[in-house]
Amino acid sequence: MSAREKVAADAMMIATGGRLMPVCLAKAQSDCYRFGTQSLPGFHSMHFRFSPQLAAWSCRRILWFLTAACLSVFFVGSAEAGGLQGGRPMEFLLVHGDMPACRVGDGCPDWISAEGQIVADSPGKLGKFLKRLGNRRLPIVVNSPGGDVRAAMAMADLIRKRKLAIAVGRTRSRDCPYDEPLCQAARAKDGSLRGTAFSAGAICFSACPLFFAGGVERVSSPFAFLGVHQITTTYSEVRVQYRTEYETINGKRKVLSRQEVGRKFVGKYDTTKLDKRQKARLVGFLGKMGIDGSLVDLMLGTEPASIHVISQMDALRLRLTTELAAADQLVAARNCKDDQSIAECAASPATMPAAVGE
Repeated sequence: MSAREKVAADAMMIATGGRLMPVCLAKAQSDCYRFGTQSLPGFHSMHFRFSPQLAAWSCRRILWFLTAACLSVFFVGSAEAGGLQGGRPMEFLLVHGDMPACRVGDGCPDWISAEGQIVADSPGKLGKFLKRLGNRRLPIVVNSPGGDVRAAMAMADLIRKRKLAIAVGRTRSRDCPYDEPLCQAARAKDGSLRGTAFSAGAICFSACPLFFAGGVERVSSPFAFLGVHQITTTYSEVRVQYRTEYETINGKRKVLSRQEVGRKFVGKYDTTKLDKRQKARLVGFLGKMGIDGSLVDLMLGTEPASIHVISQMDALRLRLTTELAAADQLVAARNCKDDQSIAECAASPATMPAAVGE
């Protein structure tokens, strides 16, 4: 037999209980090959079998195929409650205040409207939006049924880094119909619009409170609603086939090439059970934001088809909100003194100059 020998083998990796177990599909000799542990990018470690008769060869090249059935875990936001399912992805708009009290002299405040469902690319869109604003620290008025948990947490990190305040509320342009308060017709060429902020009927449900948690000041009025429920984790199973060629010289193996040759979606399933690591991550995130970790218990105790509306007092106790105030009060509160509440600051004539951070 020559110094170089090519051997072909197939191995099937099947996912069972989170562990990948090898099943030999082909044998070049009387027993299965025994390969060492090898990790493939994006998947679990895989274990193969390699024939002991091959170990004595000083130089050999092996070409083999394998098929892997892998569990890919997507940690996504819980399904929105009841009739709140679906909807448009979250959109970020620069709003110029259009309240009658400040309209004369162009003394109205600016703010950021964040309305819609939180999706995977929401953090990227928010990051680009904030970059366009430069150093301006404008408050955020959010209205959302929830969505992707990871995206919500990433957005919270973004606004915490910028030290932005946030309120549960909505924005309306007087140039738009009632059922489309942020209509395209009212928007300027740069995408901004003139509008008013209000709290009545606004929601921040499901994954939205995790985004809301990022605000340095967090307010909600009795006419707006904060709510949580269980997080749904989606597990997707994908069968991937690779073609790998490697060379072993003097007992040392070198991968020459690895190429994916096939991929097939097998199926997926949802669960509301969080493992210890997922729960610890949530509690740790809330702690970093200054919020009581027992908020997670409220989430876990509410079925995904329902919503636990958090009372004003509970929101304060959990430090989910920092004080009671309405969305219009937050956007009007500028140049506040350290000892002033948002409501007091909003009512003060001293709030009329330029927006926060300008």
